[in-house]
This record gives sequence, structure tokens and C-alpha cells, in this order.
Amino acid sequence: MIKKLIINCKKRKILIALLENNKLVELYEKEINNKKDILVGDIFLGKVIFVSKGMNAAFIDIGYIKYGFLHLNDLINNNINIIKNNKIIFKKKKKIGQKILVQIIKEPINNKGPKLTCKINLIGRYIIFLPFYKKILISKKIKNIKIIKKIKKKINKIIKNKFGIIIRTICINNNIKFKNIKNEINNLKKKWYLIKKNIYNKKNKIYSEKDLLFSYLRDNFDNYYKYIICNNYKLFIKIISYIYYINKKKIKIIKYYNNNINIFDKYGINKQKKIFLDKYVSLYNGSYLIIENTETLHIFDINSNMKKSNNNYNSAYNINIIAIKEIARQIRLRNMGGIIIIDCIDMNKKDHKKKIYKYFKKKMINDKCKHKILPLSKFNIIQITRHRLRQELIINNINLIYESHYLNIKKIENFLNLYYLFKKKKIYLYIDNFISYYFKKKIFLYRLKWFLKYKNIINIITKK
Repeated sequence: MIKKLIINCKKRKILIALLENNKLVELYEKEINNKKDILVGDIFLGKVIFVSKGMNAAFIDIGYIKYGFLHLNDLINNNINIIKNNKIIFKKKKKIGQKILVQIIKEPINNKGPKLTCKINLIGRYIIFLPFYKKILISKKIKNIKIIKKIKKKINKIIKNKFGIIIRTICINNNIKFKNIKNEINNLKKKWYLIKKNIYNKKNKIYSEKDLLFSYLRDNFDNYYKYIICNNYKLFIKIISYIYYINKKKIKIIKYYNNNINIFDKYGINKQKKIFLDKYVSLYNGSYLIIENTETLHIFDINSNMKKSNNNYNSAYNINIIAIKEIARQIRLRNMGGIIIIDCIDMNKKDHKKKIYKYFKKKMINDKCKHKILPLSKFNIIQITRHRLRQELIINNINLIYESHYLNIKKIENFLNLYYLFKKKKIYLYIDNFISYYFKKKIFLYRLKWFLKYKNIINIITKK
């Protein structure tokens, strides 16, 4: 797998696109120097505004437009941490007006405010620093017991039961030197002491997480990345210094883009956005997807091209396999969250259902958001729950092909008028798979209408 990270820096926005084998898989957008902007990991000194006993939660004012939501499960030992005389104290009761130290665990989405926690942590590349715990926790993905014991012994000497640490999987997978882990622990310690000092010096935001780009590189950068291309020189230098800290050998992959052509046009990202972020997504075998969205429910409807054939590509199993590969990509690209339902084409064989379930799980391995996939039901439906931390990607493309059937036909007729003026003898009309399905019902009427008007036979061919 070849990964390319394309960074398009504008005056007010940064756009980050991830390409896997030249296919757009992830797309992020963030405003530059927006003081009101909130990122996952930011720490605030908030004030308790309202306590809901029925919901087992409190609403906290952190200086944002909407109040933050703090659930009982996100308190430390079911207590609330407040500030008194520059010290963090824990109290059992929640009172209106109390000052409270909280961290963002979910960014504001649509009409909802941010989700908060009192279980504060500072994330590094190799470890996660837990100031209110006194345990060493290890990622569930690490299963080698010998390595776990060795790392625990070494870290215990540094920590001395004063705070807690979560060891991330990258520590073992990349055979990183213990010096790097030790340095990161010391850096995160210093950060925490500065946060404690700045509690009263700043109004609301005490600590701000790194920019979206650097937090993305911290969590996702690996050996599969072959190119990191940026069109801003200052940002290009910052990326070099950050990658040098992670891996010196990988500096060669960072390149500065200096061209009049838009960087997203150069690497075909804008073209892919228009094609793959629409309600209707056509697939190469002639089938297509219909995607419907609500705030917390997303539906994928797999449709064949209605061709009755014995060809393998047109069988229900093969169409579902091709569609599911694209759906796994769409979920990541659109950053969908909540409940996702996939309506597959009916299959009778149980083996086919099991294969599709396993194949879909395999394709979703690269998705770092927490998700659960259920096997296919009796009605050939796959159900997924996915936890998203950021706003879903929604792009309103006005000039797309699939605006409506009426507009599509009107556009075709405009082109036919031009051809009629030049008196072309043969006209071949190449139509997309989705539009061809609509044409099949009324194709005779349209062809007859056009023959009488233009006095020419129009050959309709569907694109594959």
C-alpha cells in the first residue's frame, strides 16, 4: 500500500487529504488561527451551570457558544474535580458555580455542544500520560507478555507510582528505543506542571492540542507513507522538523509543491470529491450505491445494473463484494458516525454471507475510529456502530451530474442541439449507469422524440 498525504494550505483553511494507492480515503478541513475552534484534547477551566439528576450529568460553561456535556461516567471515581488555592481537589457533590477542570473528548457536532471528561490525559506518540492515575496500562493490541513485563519494569523506575501511563502499540511494532519513550514521559510531565500553573492565568482554555495536521501525523504516520506534499513553505519546514523527531530517515518523502495549478487538481482530489461525495456513487461493474444520511443514521443501498446475465460480475455475491469495498472507503471518507446500515442484494448461500462479513471486517481494519460490525441478518442487512470524534464531511456539489433526471435530460438535449447545427450524421450518446436505468423505462419515447426533432438516429451506450 502506498500512502500520500496532500496538504492544501489556503488563507483561512487547511485541507488534508489522504490517498491510498491514489484513491481518496480521508479528507479533513480546519480553519487557521480560529480562537473559538475546539479540538479533541483541549483542556478548559469550566463552570458548572446546570446539574441534571435524571440524566446523571452536568452542563459546563467552557466559554463556547454551547455548554459542554459531562456525564457521571466521565468523572474520576464518581467525583468532580474543582480548583481551590491553585490545587486540584475532588468533591463528591456537584454544585452550580463550581470551577471544574475538563477535557474535550468529542468536538461539537451540528446542534450539540462538546462532550467533556474529568479523566484528563496528555497524548504523545508513544505513550498517553494520565496525571490522576497510578497504574501502567497497555494497549489491548499488544499481546506479547514478555515485552509487556520488560516495558513495565523500565517505566516503573521513572514513574515511581506518582502518575499513570498507557503504552501505545507503536512502541512495540516499530522497535523504538526506550530513550525516546523516556524523553516523551519527561516532556509530558513538564506539560502537566505548566497546565497546573496556568489554571488562573488564562480565562477558559488552559491547554490547546496541537494543530489538526500534527496531531494527525502523531497518531497515523507509519512506514506506508511514501509522500507528504505541502503547498505552504512555512508549514513545509515545520513538517520536516516534526518528522525528523519521529523518524530521521523519512525526511526525504516530504516535498514542497510550488506550482500555479491547484495541488488538489494536480493529484485528482477535487475530481474524486465530486464523484465520490455524491448521493449516488457508481461502481466499475455497472452497479451503484444510493447513500442517505440523517444526524445519527446512515443508509447504503446497493443496486445492480438490472442486467439479467450469467456473468460473475452481475451475480449478487460479486456485486456485494465490489460495493462493500467502496462502502468501507466511503465510511472513512465521509467520517460517518452513529448507526450505519448496509442493504445488500439478496443472497441465498450462507457461505457467501460469511465471506462478505469477513471481507468487510478486513477492509475496515484501517479505520482507527471505534466501530462494531454485526454479521448479515436474514434480510441481508449489515449493521455497524461507529464512534466519530469530529464533524461529518458534507459537501454540497451544485454542478454534479446527478442533480435530477429532468436536468440531466435537459443538458443532453442542449448538446444534441449543438450537434444538429453541425449536421453530424452519427451521434453516439454515452450515459452513466445510474441514468441508463432511468432511460430504460422511457428510452423508446426519448429516442422517438429526438428522431423526429433532429431527423437522426441517436445510439445510446452505457458507460462501464
